[in-house]
Amino acid sequence: MAKKEVALITGGGTGIGFAIAKKLHSMNKTVVLTGRRKEKLLQAKKILKKRCHIFEHDISQLDSIPKLVIDVENKIGPINYLINNAGMHLRKIALETTDEEWKNVIDTNLNSVFSLSRECAKKMIRRKKGNIILVGSVTTIMGLPDVTAYATSKTALSGLARTLAIELGKYSINVNCICPGFIQTDIFKRVRKKDPNRFKKILSRTPLDRFGKVEDISNVVGFLCSADAKFITGTTLPVDGGFHSSF
Repeated sequence: MAKKEVALITGGGTGIGFAIAKKLHSMNKTVVLTGRRKEKLLQAKKILKKRCHIFEHDISQLDSIPKLVIDVENKIGPINYLINNAGMHLRKIALETTDEEWKNVIDTNLNSVFSLSRECAKKMIRRKKGNIILVGSVTTIMGLPDVTAYATSKTALSGLARTLAIELGKYSINVNCICPGFIQTDIFKRVRKKDPNRFKKILSRTPLDRFGKVEDISNVVGFLCSADAKFITGTTLPVDGGFHSSF
């Protein structure tokens, strides 16, 4: 019987997170989904059924992160894969962003990723194996207006991934950052209706001439969590249809 492998996915109940959960589940991983909305987690569990566990948890509450890791490992098993997917968006220019809004975004998108990666890495080091993936965005690698706090938090993930990869590589722990472009989630669809001209512009500079599907991201995560990607670490990988390289 194959040994159980556990993947912890933050924000795993909806959108890209749930697509990642489905992909890793299809690869026979035991998936553990966290999120703030219990009803979404229950819906996800109902779909995936066995080998799926849920933990209602707010990742921005940094003090609770060590306990989350301990609870998952005690109740489900050692965490082999950590997918730092949870995050929040804020569309505001710098001059209109308050200190509180800035802190909320940084805590959710960056500080929580650092804390959770640190706590999981402590466990992975003892086992001399592990895989940590940080989900950035197109703003990790290029500038976009009106998202100062969000872009800053996501840009920092690239540096965090590189440094963790250097520090943890000797323990056979891989760390990478993937950068989704404009992906057709429910939030994407709502925003697109409000600002269709902006999305026409985005599409016009996307070489593959389409918006992404959640599976475009989950398939890359599946690859990075496979044996085929064991020699890939410290990488920041755009998955955006070429948007970052166009003019």
